[in-house]
Amino acid sequence: MRTYEAKKYRKLIFSSVLYIILVTTMTTFVTYAWFTISNVNNASLVSNISEIEAEYEFFVYQNANRDGSDDLTLIDNICLLEDEDLCYLAVTNPMVAFMIEGSSAPGEKFSFAIRITSVNNPIGTLSLDFGGLNSIGYDIEENKLQTAFFYQVDKISYLNYGIETDDLKDSLDIVHHQGFFTYDNDTYYPLISNVPMQDQENANTMIIIYFSLYFDPYIYGEQSDGTPYTNSNIFMNQTFTIDNLFMSVSN
Repeated sequence: MRTYEAKKYRKLIFSSVLYIILVTTMTTFVTYAWFTISNVNNASLVSNISEIEAEYEFFVYQNANRDGSDDLTLIDNICLLEDEDLCYLAVTNPMVAFMIEGSSAPGEKFSFAIRITSVNNPIGTLSLDFGGLNSIGYDIEENKLQTAFFYQVDKISYLNYGIETDDLKDSLDIVHHQGFFTYDNDTYYPLISNVPMQDQENANTMIIIYFSLYFDPYIYGEQSDGTPYTNSNIFMNQTFTIDNLFMSVSN
């Protein structure tokens, strides 16, 4: 049995969201408002479960220190209570926003996991993409808060009959991405693609995608004349939103 260090309780605030579902004959897409992170007062996670070709659950890693997760497994690592620390908390109600009270600071890391189960397209492949970025409170575009965030895939695994595989993101022809967001709000940022909906040996397979966002303390921004700042204070009082996480299951 795992033990948890006692941490200060974080208040959860909920708000309603709007979701869009796009369906085609060959590929199923789902788009939903997803993540807001602020250098002012909050960070939030939103998800939606709907009638597509895969069922999925979201998890946010509870970490009072906000330095991300090094324990990349959901086996015996899911929070039993909302105020537990150092565990993955399931977002149980996909119709409301999950919000964590408190401001974000450079050097903090936010870890997430998505557990996906194929419903009726076991031969399909999975893709995830970020979209709809927006920063509020910047002076010039080059100083948008989103440009200070680095995203990456930490692990891709399968879960079969309670046993989770090792990291497979560098095998099976899977494509995964990492990098900094730019100041272009209309850009789509691919996270993963070409992930088989089931492994080769088991029909009853869940896919688990672990990924994170890191607020790089060494991204400083620049002044209007192009002179670099010497610290990250330019990002104070900004809010960064990822409006959409696109999920597709293709034949």
